[in-house]
Amino acid sequence: MYEDTAVYQLKANADYVVEMLLGGFGEAAFKPCGKHEELSYGFVPVKKGDYLITRKKQALFRVKLEKKILSPAVLKKHVVEAVEDHKDLTGERLSKQQVETLKQEIKTGLLPRAPTITTVVEAYIDTERGCLVVNNPDKDANKVLIQLFMQTLGSSSRTITLDTVAA
Repeated sequence: MYEDTAVYQLKANADYVVEMLLGGFGEAAFKPCGKHEELSYGFVPVKKGDYLITRKKQALFRVKLEKKILSPAVLKKHVVEAVEDHKDLTGERLSKQQVETLKQEIKTGLLPRAPTITTVVEAYIDTERGCLVVNNPDKDANKVLIQLFMQTLGSSSRTITLDTVAA
């Protein structure tokens, strides 16, 4: 078991879940963030070409997350400057909705230059105990992994539920 783990009890046959995952890795493979994307995530191989490795009673897989970090202070500075420039040019104040639209435009313009943080999260399905074990103390990253996990299971995810056992 890992040091920093979150354990989720599967409410379905674990071997069935592993079989369902096998078919979904290709469609949910990791693709890096695009120019204007803040977050990208997907499965990455555990070792060359293998997205799922089974050992004893465990099926190991990895999810990679790439997130662009845009400082709230930098964004606010650019928005304040743009609002002031607009007021100087037109003499008019922007409405809250216009400021929000301007903020989104500025954010979109800054994203291509924003630094990225990459995280690889390892998880495994314990087929003997019927649980999913996630090796990551970051609850937000775990939520993304669980979302991708359920998404990959597709329509069969309706019959699979997870209960948090430990975090």
